[in-house]
Amino acid sequence: MRHVYVMPVGMGIMMGAMALMMLHGFLTGDGGASGVLFVLAHIAVVGLAAMGAAFGLHRRWPVLARILAHRPSRRHLGLMLVVAFATASIIHLLHGGPAWT
Repeated sequence: MRHVYVMPVGMGIMMGAMALMMLHGFLTGDGGASGVLFVLAHIAVVGLAAMGAAFGLHRRWPVLARILAHRPSRRHLGLMLVVAFATASIIHLLHGGPAWT
């Protein structure tokens, strides 16, 4: 496996397992507000990045400019989402899928 594929595959594996865990907690009533907090945290991070760009903070701090300039490619996102879906599917079927299987 090339180095280019290691990060998206690793992140997809973690993302699939985490999404399944949060969805399971939400459906069974054991998860509380974990899914809502996860979504709100992502909204807050994107909002902070947008505010930093709007106020021109990336011109003062080069480190911030490098962070704001990072954008994953479509191939990276696609591979990550496919691996996340496959991981969640495998865990679901091995852990106890639907009763008809």
